[in-house]
Amino acid sequence: MVVQAMYNFTDSKEERVPGQRRNRGFQKKQERNLMSTVVGLANMSPKQLAAVAHLLPPGTVEAIGIAARLPRANQGRKRQEQLVAKMMRGQVGEGARAKLEAAVALAEDNAGVWDDGDVSGRVLAWREGLLAGDEAVVAEVYGYPRSWGPDHQQLRAAVRACQQALEEEASATSGPAATTISSSSAAAEGQGEEDLTAVLAEAAARSRRGSSSSSGGAAAPPKSRALLKSLTKMLKPLAMRVVAEADAKGASGEDSDEEEEVEA
Repeated sequence: MVVQAMYNFTDSKEERVPGQRRNRGFQKKQERNLMSTVVGLANMSPKQLAAVAHLLPPGTVEAIGIAARLPRANQGRKRQEQLVAKMMRGQVGEGARAKLEAAVALAEDNAGVWDDGDVSGRVLAWREGLLAGDEAVVAEVYGYPRSWGPDHQQLRAAVRACQQALEEEASATSGPAATTISSSSAAAEGQGEEDLTAVLAEAAARSRRGSSSSSGGAAAPPKSRALLKSLTKMLKPLAMRVVAEADAKGASGEDSDEEEEVEA
């Protein structure tokens, strides 16, 4: 019987330094962790896998899908998982690998969908910056290649729609309340502070009763909520691509090379 080793050191992307010995124990531990991550990815649901797709090299998601369709005890599945590990080896940086491990742990614990904090944080910062007209954010978002994200014209239209909806809701909310309170304040002129407080409280209560009765039940969700959600969806693919490019750059060691050139 021929037994194949789980890890072939010739497959390593590590550059050998003449005279330097490999730490094979450390490499074997890394390989075990990588295989554990691959097995966890193959056990994920399509939605869970899609949440980490931006962290994986091209073609890896499809290869994981092939493994997922095979029975867990099937030798073909194990060989496919080893192929996935080979595709990831040397192509996934430490930061991306840590995220993948966290996503696998979450999926195994409670079947939850992992959220990349780098992606969601970037999307939120971009969204707030675009709505506020921050020039630095605008230059950053529209400075990436057009193939990475949404159509610029559609994005500008979505931002304008959100800004307009937020302005309309702000004026509609502040208008009636301000009118009611100002009229009540005028009616309470000449009275003591206690009477003025009571009048203002009664005016606020009337305003709340009027708004609830006019709505005929539960208030409808504001228009801006749906528009903001749509804007977030438009920005997310771009954020995922930016994070993926940063992780890939870290895996290839370009950052360290640049630092060495600067120091030199």
